[in-house]
Amino acid sequence: QKLKKLLRNKIFIIWGKEVVDMVALYCVLIINGRRTFDQVPAKLQDAVREMLAEMGLDENGNPAGSNASMRP
Repeated sequence: QKLKKLLRNKIFIIWGKEVVDMVALYCVLIINGRRTFDQVPAKLQDAVREMLAEMGLDENGNPAGSNASMRP
């Protein structure tokens, strides 16, 4: 929980533009298991994928390289 809160706050501090805020929002939703990558609008998917990768996460919000393929 603390890691999710830290990541959520860090995302909004690092990124400042309106479109990037939507990217950050989708990242937070994915990290918290509220959305899947497939639910991200197509025009934002590349940016969301990139931001998650910068945080060391895969498209499912799991640590990159982990065996966890999907959140429950």
